[in-house]
Amino acid sequence: MLFLFDIDGTLLRRLPPAHRRALCEALRSVYGIALESVDLGPTAGMTDTAITSRLLAAAGCDSRAAEAGLTSFYTAAADAYDRIVDADLSAYRTPHAAEALEWLAARGASLGLVTGNIQRIAWSKLGAAGLARHFGCGAFGDEAEARDALPPLALVRAREIFGRDFAPDQVYVVGDTPADIACGVASGLRTIAVATGPEHTLEHLRACAPDFVIADLRDLETLPLPL
Repeated sequence: MLFLFDIDGTLLRRLPPAHRRALCEALRSVYGIALESVDLGPTAGMTDTAITSRLLAAAGCDSRAAEAGLTSFYTAAADAYDRIVDADLSAYRTPHAAEALEWLAARGASLGLVTGNIQRIAWSKLGAAGLARHFGCGAFGDEAEARDALPPLALVRAREIFGRDFAPDQVYVVGDTPADIACGVASGLRTIAVATGPEHTLEHLRACAPDFVIADLRDLETLPLPL
């Protein structure tokens, strides 16, 4: 089985605003747009590319100029994040996240990521939280604007890294937002909604019709998974 985890709200929560600050620094250095972290608005479930596209459009940036600057933007944002992120983010793990990953790995599950984070930011963030070692592959927010495009990328990489194919009913997308559920459904995968994020309650997530809804990652042990 393959589990594809979201990061923010699912594995980590209530983080210091280093990620938002890094995006703002990159917007300023690459596009000349001055924003503060609070100006980014709601971002839960969005890819960093989608967030950036929204901000650039609101600022009146020409679409061709916006596209041309993205590679430099991703690099600038990741550089800024590495410079300002706290060295230890382990205090920001969601309840039982580390134990749940250990539990899955001990039962032979393969673990990957489907996250809206820029790839370098994702690995830096998980590394500072002491969780990066659990994951063999992923798909990231600098690879597509639409989150629905990420699970197919993760599946290709999982096949390469783990040396096997995963049938759709063997793959679970785990996340804390309706967008996480929707991207799994769009690829015909199973979905597990976890109510550890800042915006969506169990009831709200249940209304999105995932295969399973859990309060926190410890509850993975209670699900009827063929592990």
